[in-house]
Amino acid sequence: DPDNVAFCVLAADEEDEGDIALQIHFTLIQAFCCENDIDIVRVNDVAKLAGPSEESGEPRDLHCILITV
Repeated sequence: DPDNVAFCVLAADEEDEGDIALQIHFTLIQAFCCENDIDIVRVNDVAKLAGPSEESGEPRDLHCILITV
């Protein structure tokens, strides 16, 4: 429900720039946010957004978070 979204956080590493599917995903998320007047915050490092997984210690595969009210 876009009325309950305060803002969107998008994270992309430099290596993600070559991933066409991920770029399409970002474009769709940005269009959704623009259409619904949701502010977007960009982070240049996925690890800054998600942190490491508790089980493996590897960075999580997480590129978008919608913060709700």
